[in-house]
Amino acid sequence: MERMKVKFVRKLITQEASTVRRDAGAMEIAKAIVADPKTRSVYVVDSDNKLLGIIPVINFTQYLFYEYVPDEFLYYKAIKPLEDITAEDIMLPPVYVKENDDLRLAFQKMFSENLKELPVVDDEMHVIGDLNILELVTAWIEKNS
Repeated sequence: MERMKVKFVRKLITQEASTVRRDAGAMEIAKAIVADPKTRSVYVVDSDNKLLGIIPVINFTQYLFYEYVPDEFLYYKAIKPLEDITAEDIMLPPVYVKENDDLRLAFQKMFSENLKELPVVDDEMHVIGDLNILELVTAWIEKNS
């Protein structure tokens, strides 16, 4: 039996990936997050829409409210005043899948990096979508209903 591929699952919930440029400030990042309430990560891209990094929503939220979060739970402490940060300052290295990857690889990357969403890229690293953990649950429901 052929394994289920990313391309069959990635648009079940999220049609387009949330992206920002590397110089986006905190407000622009926040607006990209709330534009799609299902977003679990925002992807940092260059001017050609090539993936540069990932900002998980939980990390970004902890950055915004770091003074309230107990130290043992912080992903990182403020490196600059909030009004001076850019997406490039707080992004994580890129982790991604491609459309023809099977879901096993997607799960492996999600679990190893503690991510709830992965960007889907083409062979040139252009962000063409994303794979959200909710889409995986939706795929299971559809398969088992």
